[in-house]
Amino acid sequence: MFKALNTIIDHLESVAMVAFMSIATIITAFQVVYRYGFNSSLFWAEEVVIYSIICMSFVGASMGVRYGSHISVDVLNAIVPPAINRWLHIIAAVLGIAFAGFLVVYGFFLFFNTLERGQLTAALRLPMAWFYLPIGLSGILLILRYIRVIHLAWIEPPASHAEELATEADKLA
Repeated sequence: MFKALNTIIDHLESVAMVAFMSIATIITAFQVVYRYGFNSSLFWAEEVVIYSIICMSFVGASMGVRYGSHISVDVLNAIVPPAINRWLHIIAAVLGIAFAGFLVVYGFFLFFNTLERGQLTAALRLPMAWFYLPIGLSGILLILRYIRVIHLAWIEPPASHAEELATEADKLA
């Protein structure tokens, strides 16, 4: 079940990142052409690009958990045995779940509160609430990713960084 869900989330994240990055890149290119080629500009381009980059950031947070690329302090991981390293990963994932829980609760609160008020974006005149929705959705994705981290750490203790470096050195030799 975890593997199928992980595959679906991987695909959705990849598609979302490509879509948001393409939108931001294409609209920025059009804006440059309009501004310098036609001495005019698209009044809505900056807003769309900013919202695309924000959405990429929230999707990227979940992808960071998937690839284990978030900023971390690895001093303890380098010196403790694998059994303790397992618990360090689990504790870090539980703290990540707590943070993601706040994103879910307050992200959806912000979404529904803004939707109720009917606030519109400045240039596009679209409901602002829809641009807050990625906060709560990102929290859900983060929780799923951190549950997978806990599951994998429970099945097999993560190797310490010293062991990983020794393995890489053996491969190079």
